[in-house]
Formats: sequence, C-alpha cells, structure tokens
Amino acid sequence: MARSLGCEVTLVTALEPDFPLGILDGIDLRAAPGLVARYENRYDARGNRTQRLLAPGSDLQLVPHLSPGETFDLVFYAPAYHEFRKAPLRFKGAVVGVSLQGALRACEPDGRVVPNPRPLEAARALVRPGWCAFLSEEDTAAPEALAAALAAEKTLVVLTRGYNGATLFELDGSTQSYPALPARATEPTGAGDCFAMAFMVRLAETDSVDEAMRFALAAGALAVEAPGLAGIATRAAIEERMTREAA
Repeated sequence: MARSLGCEVTLVTALEPDFPLGILDGIDLRAAPGLVARYENRYDARGNRTQRLLAPGSDLQLVPHLSPGETFDLVFYAPAYHEFRKAPLRFKGAVVGVSLQGALRACEPDGRVVPNPRPLEAARALVRPGWCAFLSEEDTAAPEALAAALAAEKTLVVLTRGYNGATLFELDGSTQSYPALPARATEPTGAGDCFAMAFMVRLAETDSVDEAMRFALAAGALAVEAPGLAGIATRAAIEERMTREAA
C-alpha cells in the first residue's frame, strides 16, 4: 500500500525460498529465511469471518537488518501472529503505527483462531505512548473497552467496523465515528491492512487525523472491490473516490 502511494519502502520480514519476489519489486527488501504465517479465511453471507491458522510465522528481529543510526519518517509494525518476541524498537522522529490484529489472536488445538484471552496485555507489549494502534471489531471480545484503555495510556487508536466505518479514540479520551464509504464488496481480506497503511501515510503527510481517516476510508472502500493485490489502490484512485463521495 505504501509503495502504491509513492513512498520509498523498506520491508523487514521473513520469507520462504519459493516466495514470489516479483510482487515486491521496487521495495528495499531485508528478509531473513523463515516461515510466513498462513491462514485460511471463510466468510459467511454477512461477511463474518472464521479463520484457521495453517502455520505460524518465524520470529522477527529488526536490529540485524538496520544500519546504525538509520532513520525513517514512518514505521509500521504488522505482525500476522506473534512474530515479535521482544518489544518493538523506537525510532526517533518517526510516526509509528502498530496493527494489533496478530497480537490479539490465539489458537485452538485444531487451528481455529480465537480472541487472545489477555488482549490488553498483548496490546501493551507492542504499543507505546504517542503511537497509533489499529484493531477491528472482530479482533477481540470487547474492542471498545480495549481501544479506550489504550487511548487512556496515550495511544491513538483506530477501531475499524467493517461496513460500519471506523471510530477514532483520541489521546484526550474523546471519540469520533466515521461512516464507511459506499463500496461494491467482493473480497474483504486485506482491506484493514490497506486502511491502516493509508491512514499512516496520510497522517505523516498532513499531521491531521481527520484527513488521515477520510483518506483511509476511501482506500478501504477500494480494497474490498477487488481481490488480492488488485485491491491496493493508487493515490489517484483514492483521491478520485474521496472527491466523488464528497460531491
């Protein structure tokens, strides 16, 4: 998503030998050999998801992949399951976001994904005051309570609600809900990731959470209208959707 928006992207991850590297062209890839977390997703007629963990990903370490003193304008942590065994690094001067989805997952013996029984503990291990955190209504049993608790600890929290839009939990304890943009949904997988990255990029550019939210909602609407990588929108497409909906 960040690459599609014109950003210079560095990706630190683990990759298997047969991973199709062509889809990462144009990215500064810093990958260690390892396993990628894999899931099976099934959706019912209402769009509710049942998820099964097929394979957990390998643990990730950032320090071996970074140069001394290296800086970034924006940093986004997105563990798919529990790849970070240590607290994330702080980057001076960077806008930092964290996807909590992976940390808020637990797994039954048969592989079925269920909410982490200790969501606040799991979230606190990843986020820091002043950072941005993203979660969805499906990620935990009491999403609003978790979002409010993190916001009280000075984390900006975005709670996505699928077809019902998203709610922003600000550092001062206030909340603001935003409706979703109309979309012809065909494939919801990955829409939350597109939303979060679009939000972070626009926040870094404008320092406006309202502008970032509206930009992200347009990116999310476009993401559900096409399967896979085809749902990753360009900046021009996002701006066109925003203009059309504002008319």
